[in-house]
Amino acid sequence: MQVRQVVAAALLAVTAVGAMSQELDPSETLQAKNIAAAQSASAARTRNSVVAETRNLKADGQLAAVGERADAPAVAAVPDSQAGRTRADVRAELAQWRQSHKLVTGERG
Repeated sequence: MQVRQVVAAALLAVTAVGAMSQELDPSETLQAKNIAAAQSASAARTRNSVVAETRNLKADGQLAAVGERADAPAVAAVPDSQAGRTRADVRAELAQWRQSHKLVTGERG
């Protein structure tokens, strides 16, 4: 009876080794096919072409902005009141504010 178990285990081991030793062609796997398809699709489009396509869709009204910034106005430049400020100026203003204001921690009631 033990001979039967040893023969079955040996046969199973040989079968498993044979199945695992088969060379796998990377181009035949589903993952490789998906990666190749994505690379070929993205290779044809450059960043400039995507930007131009997006501008055209927005101009035609086919692409609407969605999300929390959808209705936000476009800001072209920094306001003039803050254009000449340096880091030292901001730190000095912060120090002055901290001296003149009371720090509130916890719940306000």
